[in-house]
Amino acid sequence: MKKRKKFTLLTQTDKTGLLFVLPFIIGFIWLFFKPLLESLNYSFYEITVGSEGLIQKPIGFYNWNYMFTTDIDFIKDLLTMSGEMLIKILVIMFISMFLAVLLVDKFPGRLLFRTCLFLPMIFGAAPILDAFSKLGGSNEMAETSNAFVTMSGEMSGFVQEIISSFGILTPLIEKFTVYAGTLFNLMWSTALQIIIFIIGLQAIPSHLYEVAKMEGATKWETFWKITFPLLSPSILLCLIYSIIDYFNASTNPVVMLIDERMIGNLGYACAMSWAYSVLIFAIVILVNAVVSRKIITMD
Repeated sequence: MKKRKKFTLLTQTDKTGLLFVLPFIIGFIWLFFKPLLESLNYSFYEITVGSEGLIQKPIGFYNWNYMFTTDIDFIKDLLTMSGEMLIKILVIMFISMFLAVLLVDKFPGRLLFRTCLFLPMIFGAAPILDAFSKLGGSNEMAETSNAFVTMSGEMSGFVQEIISSFGILTPLIEKFTVYAGTLFNLMWSTALQIIIFIIGLQAIPSHLYEVAKMEGATKWETFWKITFPLLSPSILLCLIYSIIDYFNASTNPVVMLIDERMIGNLGYACAMSWAYSVLIFAIVILVNAVVSRKIITMD
């Protein structure tokens, strides 16, 4: 008689992945779990700083009700960010995938280009861009920054003129050309995505491209029939990372508003932070549920 195969909840791959994230889970429970619960508890209090430390006054759901019914700035900034998210994320995904396709091929200086594109992940984009903006006008780096700003405006106008010549200029395309004009700034948001796309491209078996070439498929057909479908797991990963990175940027109006509210009332700032986090989590879950249905793997 054949032995019945035991049903296991976790596969070997799942166990390996769990082993890799185990340090993060331990660190999260040890360092962050308790402060998270305390911040949630603070959201139901009016907290002020006195001579004896934090003074807590229980006010129930007042902070939450005030946030969604009275604080106009919070709702306005939240809607503005959510509306701009789609276009900006699509532009970042397009740029990162395009550069990854170029950098995956072998050519002289490939390692240097990859290193330069990954520098924002090492040094951080915000400090470097702040340094560009704070340097004096006579400084060479400041002149370089001004050149990029001028070139961005010219690029935006040039792209709009090309598209309008075909008679297809729409508000959506106008928004896209604005982000195309800020290409220099967007490049600092694509470092990790480029690396993930390169890894995904290298994982695609080369014999598939050889068969497609023998069958007479063009590079355009090969990309849409082989590269893009098999790159879908990397696309989902980059998409989720880009969404979280976009909402957590320190320059976003909602994040800056939470920092301002924290000075006056810590409890209200905690309520805003939790509402903002729940929104990000809901968007990530929705995107994962929709995009994961189209995922194609080699298994």
